[in-house]
Amino acid sequence: MMSLTRTNLAAVVKKQYVFKLKSCSNLLISLIALQLIAILFTMGGMVDSMSIGSSYMSVTIRFYSGDGVFTFSLIWALATAFILTMPGYRNIDFTFVGNRLSSNLANFGFLLTASITGGISATLGSLMIRNIVYFSGGSENILGTNFFMGPGELLTAMAAAALYLLLLSAVGYFSGTLVQWNRILVLLLPALVVGTLIFEAGNYNRRIIWRAVDFFIQESSLALFALKVTATVLLLWTGAILLTNKTEARA
Repeated sequence: MMSLTRTNLAAVVKKQYVFKLKSCSNLLISLIALQLIAILFTMGGMVDSMSIGSSYMSVTIRFYSGDGVFTFSLIWALATAFILTMPGYRNIDFTFVGNRLSSNLANFGFLLTASITGGISATLGSLMIRNIVYFSGGSENILGTNFFMGPGELLTAMAAAALYLLLLSAVGYFSGTLVQWNRILVLLLPALVVGTLIFEAGNYNRRIIWRAVDFFIQESSLALFALKVTATVLLLWTGAILLTNKTEARA
């Protein structure tokens, strides 16, 4: 049966996006839960320390970092984007009249929102660790260098964290799309990545993955970093859309 109702892509994407925010709220809750777990691990002993002493005096130095919160957030972004490509989550978009393009755009909107939320919460989680250390250990026992963050530094950290999460979510989504396109890749992709890492470990002049990583993490300019991430994300999402554009819409 054909419908004479003409649909607008933007309107469909908006409805699917709002619906996805509600139906996938458990994924956002899991992000906050993982970040809280990372904070507990950090305060519970996931810190670096060193001791200096003599027969008369002993000094123990502990290094606290929000890297655990950020790392857990990156893993979440990669896994969540991959999960969104699976049939159970992919087909809920067709509660509305739409196609694969509107579904992909709605997923992009959801992951963009999640990346911004995760970037803000991960940075605030790092601040929470600093506050816990400050009030529990006493300010006189804290080295002030790089401990306090100004408003500009805080906003920069949030923006950089959000961009990293968006980049990892694009990688996860494209990988998930590849797997749905050809199921044999569910075994080949991990084997290829692990094999490449092993190969690069013994061949310092042929490091593809590490050079790709350095391409992003070695960038000192936030503007250039944002440009690199934006270009890469657009490329990955375009590839994901092209892989799925031949799939028929469902009613």
